[in-house]
Amino acid sequence: MISLPSIATEQQAAQAWQDPSIFRVNKLPPRAFYYPTATEQNAFTMEPWQLDNYKLLNGQWKFNWVDSPSRKPDGFEKVTYNDASWDEIAVPANWELNGYGSPFYHSHYCLIPNTEQIELPRYYNPVGSYRKIINIDESWNNKQILIHFGAVKSAFYIYVNGQQVGYSEDSKTAAEFDITPYVSKGENTLALQVYRYSTGSYFECQDMWRMSGIERDVYLYAAPKVRISDFEANTTLIDNYTNGELTLTTTVQNHTKQTHANFDLLVSLLDANDKVMSTKTLSVPKIKEQQSTQVKAVFKVNDVLPWSAEVPNLYKLKIGLRNSNEQVVEWIGKSIGFRSSELKNGNILVNGKPVLFKGVNRHEHDPVTGHVVSKESMEKDVALMKAFNINAVRMAHYPQDPYIYHLADKYGLYVMDEANIESHGMGAANQGKYDPSAHLVNKLSWQNAYIDRISNMYHRSKNNPSVVMRSLGNESGDGINLEASYDWLKRQAPGFPVVSEQAQLRRHTDVYGQMYAPIQSATRYAKTMHDVSRPMILIEYEHAMGNSVGNLEEYWQAFEKYSQLQGGFIWDWVDQTFAMKNSKGELFWAYGGDLEPPFAVSAKSFAANGLVYADRTPYPYLWEVKQVQQNIDFELSSKTPYEINVINKQFFADLSDFTLSWQLMANGIEVEQGANLGINAKPQTSQRVSLPIKTKLKAGIEYFLNVQAVLKSAKNTLPTGHVVASEQLALTGFALTNNTKSASLKVKDSENSLAFSTKNAQFTFNKKTGLLNEINVFKKSLLANNVAQPVQPNFWRAPTDNDLPQKGYGDSFAVWQHAGSNITLTSFSSKKVSSTQYKVETEHTLNNVESRYFTTYTINGNGVVNVDVYFYAAPHNSYSALPRLGMQFVVNENFKNVQWYGRGPHENYDDRKSSAFVGLYQSDVDSLRVPYVRPQENGHKTDVRYVTFYNDKGIGVKFSGDPLIGFNASFYDMHDYDKSTEQVNRRNMHPSDLTKAPYIFVNIDYKQRGVGGTDSWGSKPLYEYELPWLDYKYSYKIEAVKLNAKK
Repeated sequence: MISLPSIATEQQAAQAWQDPSIFRVNKLPPRAFYYPTATEQNAFTMEPWQLDNYKLLNGQWKFNWVDSPSRKPDGFEKVTYNDASWDEIAVPANWELNGYGSPFYHSHYCLIPNTEQIELPRYYNPVGSYRKIINIDESWNNKQILIHFGAVKSAFYIYVNGQQVGYSEDSKTAAEFDITPYVSKGENTLALQVYRYSTGSYFECQDMWRMSGIERDVYLYAAPKVRISDFEANTTLIDNYTNGELTLTTTVQNHTKQTHANFDLLVSLLDANDKVMSTKTLSVPKIKEQQSTQVKAVFKVNDVLPWSAEVPNLYKLKIGLRNSNEQVVEWIGKSIGFRSSELKNGNILVNGKPVLFKGVNRHEHDPVTGHVVSKESMEKDVALMKAFNINAVRMAHYPQDPYIYHLADKYGLYVMDEANIESHGMGAANQGKYDPSAHLVNKLSWQNAYIDRISNMYHRSKNNPSVVMRSLGNESGDGINLEASYDWLKRQAPGFPVVSEQAQLRRHTDVYGQMYAPIQSATRYAKTMHDVSRPMILIEYEHAMGNSVGNLEEYWQAFEKYSQLQGGFIWDWVDQTFAMKNSKGELFWAYGGDLEPPFAVSAKSFAANGLVYADRTPYPYLWEVKQVQQNIDFELSSKTPYEINVINKQFFADLSDFTLSWQLMANGIEVEQGANLGINAKPQTSQRVSLPIKTKLKAGIEYFLNVQAVLKSAKNTLPTGHVVASEQLALTGFALTNNTKSASLKVKDSENSLAFSTKNAQFTFNKKTGLLNEINVFKKSLLANNVAQPVQPNFWRAPTDNDLPQKGYGDSFAVWQHAGSNITLTSFSSKKVSSTQYKVETEHTLNNVESRYFTTYTINGNGVVNVDVYFYAAPHNSYSALPRLGMQFVVNENFKNVQWYGRGPHENYDDRKSSAFVGLYQSDVDSLRVPYVRPQENGHKTDVRYVTFYNDKGIGVKFSGDPLIGFNASFYDMHDYDKSTEQVNRRNMHPSDLTKAPYIFVNIDYKQRGVGGTDSWGSKPLYEYELPWLDYKYSYKIEAVKLNAKK
């Protein structure tokens, strides 16, 4: 590990924050995370604050903030300093969320935008000074007194009773100091000076809010003068992965001025039920004064129960330190797991199996407290991940609170740990041009700082079985310092997988860690360009910014087909937004640009790219993640009798923890069901299950078989009855039904209008515009009277975050925004087909795109209107793909109730619909809305057989596909969502900024383009989900209906 002189000169200490060669002064070596205790019964505690040897220092501290080092208070560290005029601040807390300075959000800048110069800000570099009186109890006499800072950003000096103790950088791993020489019994003055910017800041250019302060717990603990200062429990599987081996290395530190002998280590290994598996008493060699020694031992466990994310078996390791007087003076407890992780045969193997990483990237973020994240929040994250079939998490982009690793160990998540290294603002390999020679990654003077951060990461989580890969950092350039970091890690754990995305296929990475590789690129690697020695893992993919996460199913088809594609980590888990209220008291989610001063450079809504909102409410696409990543699949193998194949895609667990449930659906309604069928397929095998379905299928009815795997009893955060996997299997196709009733049709033709009346409906056309401008159903006006918009073509959607960066949304795509309203009637005709049927034919020129739009309305006396549309793309010109193709109705607000037979219940799009099963659903228009952080297209439904909008008396209108349509409905005008189609001209918008209209915008679509998800800076949806510049034909029906009652 890195060592520095324990004492820096006064001048060196004063300038440490500006000197890349000084990053730790008097800071204790990094160690594994654990809470040493004085008693055996508390050895495994995760809450030691009530124990006699701990003092939690969280709470109120005296605080002073200045905007520049030149203004920091002199002599503040002295005991006699008068801090009466200072404020108080909570610890832990970010300054900027408590009224001191502003948070800044950017995706990659370091300190100064668009520069590669290593130059700390001369004027604006806030400094926070802290003071707190701490009491040292008499019972701590003859103890070693240590102080622990879980995370402080970006660098700090610590003083005790006026004396400088040390200095620390690396804001996301713990800093510990031995303050024994500086304290005395009774009151002591603890002082900190924290710098917002330091040379360490050039390692911390992550895609996150830039904030400062003490971000995790601060506490004192008292240890014996001879103590366990660290231990490493290196576990693996041996004998063809059947038995476990633990290599335990324990470091014992002597803080006294005399040699100590006759110390022992009492080591016990217990299983989850506290059955003793092994015990050993290990003699500690003589330890000279102020020195340490290491004690090594190997334990073998036959027929071990391995740890995996599927089956997180844990054992209990307990270590006691016994002195020469036969007193056990210290206890350490740690839950460990036996697992192996290795690069072998071109794959990362966990316990010998090429597991698939169904992962997410996770930042630490809370919507109120920022980078201060509670245990409850972490527990919620893990529970949600397990519930939605996420089995892996990349600690993006820094080591995170130790408690999240504890939860990953306990409940089962594979972890890619990551060093707190990102110098993105200076340039990143594989992302365009940058000057490697000017980059920190190739400066030898910075190499020790790199290794220090790698070492901090390694030691802290080295005993967590959930950690199966280690990352050298993120988007930090590539060069000699990353090579040295890789080599350092390989010396500590030679066979353990190390990842560097920046290295690509160079020697210093065990994984081809790609970011946002399109499906075609990943497939090409697997087919033709692969490096047989290592797999591709998408360490970032499916950028979940706004309405996104399209084509996830296609990614997973590739991952499951090609063995060298081992999955990926979606970007990212949680929106980095803040809960704020506007001037009207309405809650909104603030993102980049909302909190910064006007001059600030911000990446704006790039802060909002989570699978969940900041309060952990799931976005609709989290259901798609659950569906696509489920570990159990179902296939229909026979209809006579009904049998399905249940496919166990797990690598370690059979299916005996689950039962099978099923429902037979007829036109979206359940007609038969069953439950509690036993399943027990072994890992990577399938099992045929017979279903006792008695219903005879009838012609003209669409039947689906819905099946689920259900958890028998609570397990790993999941409750009894939790559905872990489901599928919808089509038994018959959709059959169109026609209203064959015949009735007379009344026609009223005037100079400006043509009206058709049936028993229950009236349809009126404006002959000057050729558009349908009045619809009455059961004598109720369907179209809103307080808006002058007729039924008209619509080609636009409010741009999604994925739409906006695409070349065209600022120029050629913009032609579609008003293409449906900027039209010229070129032909209008009507003809009587029979006494019960008329046809109205119109032709319009779409002026924006020089194309023609033909519509044929067949009005029937039974109240059904057949609408046939032909979009004729101008053959002599070419425009960008269409955002959507459909027609918009502005509907009276009373028709706010919705029933549809199609995919649901949640929002879905053509490239994100596998989780939305076909069914008969009820809702209201308000509930269809998805309030994305930046307003954009939302609430769509695909594969709709029919949708009905009706009032509280059941009177309504039914739109039926011929065969299928899509729809969405909203009280908000899409043209108000974002006035600019240019990304550069956009202003920050929020759902609370929109005005709710007194009418409903109903879009009946042939198709809408997919939402995409490959990235949010230019990639389009897959071609099969586009609406390219082509001719299109589609049909649907309009019908007045009266439902029995409001559902």
